[in-house]
Amino acid sequence: MNSKTIIVFVLTAGMVAAALVYDGVAHRHTGNSAQAISQSPVATPPAAEAPNASNAQADAQADVQSKAPAADAAPTAEPGQDAVSGDTSGDASQAQTDADVPAAAAAQPIVVPAGTTLTVRLGEQLGSRISEANQSFSATLDRDVVVDGQTVIAAGANVTGKVAFARPAGALAGEANLQLKVTSVNVNNTDMPVVTSIRSFGPQIKGKNKVGKFMKGLVKRAAGDEREVLLAQQSAYSFTLRRGLQIE
Repeated sequence: MNSKTIIVFVLTAGMVAAALVYDGVAHRHTGNSAQAISQSPVATPPAAEAPNASNAQADAQADVQSKAPAADAAPTAEPGQDAVSGDTSGDASQAQTDADVPAAAAAQPIVVPAGTTLTVRLGEQLGSRISEANQSFSATLDRDVVVDGQTVIAAGANVTGKVAFARPAGALAGEANLQLKVTSVNVNNTDMPVVTSIRSFGPQIKGKNKVGKFMKGLVKRAAGDEREVLLAQQSAYSFTLRRGLQIE
């Protein structure tokens, strides 16, 4: 065997040996890797059971807020205090309202009922001969007008009246007659119109008819028994309200 053949043989043997060694190492490495994988499996949780990060964060935040003091909670109102402002303006307003109730009740109109008597004192002289129908006259209220124990028109209030009828003596019937009525009363500086009964003054000649009255009147004139009606100044007379009077 020559040297060239030996060299070829040695190279061939080396290559075979190297191939065998490489194959063994690769086979051993593959076995170790498979064993490591089988002994240490990685447990991957199912996607459906994985915790939701956003839900976990929301739960944590809710837990923190539930433990923290409620900063926005409205303060408990003390008795007698307003629930919003914390002051006693509510009680003050209620007290003011309660105070206004008697005033409002007092402001209700007062009605002087029909049938009430008005006693007036004449401010001038009136008579069947010296006065004329539709003539106005002045007077003053002589007595307080009281309703339910309260004086609603004080004595001294100015009164206005009117002569409803005036007839001197010597007429056909021979009888003098004077009729008066009250037309207004001054209340709180306001002349309030009133309707009263008509008060008649003078002798009444009684007869069954006009002819009988006329004959009796002639007898009176013949006897000189005719008399005029004369009402003195400052004399007092009463009139009755025929309609109620409302006083504001």
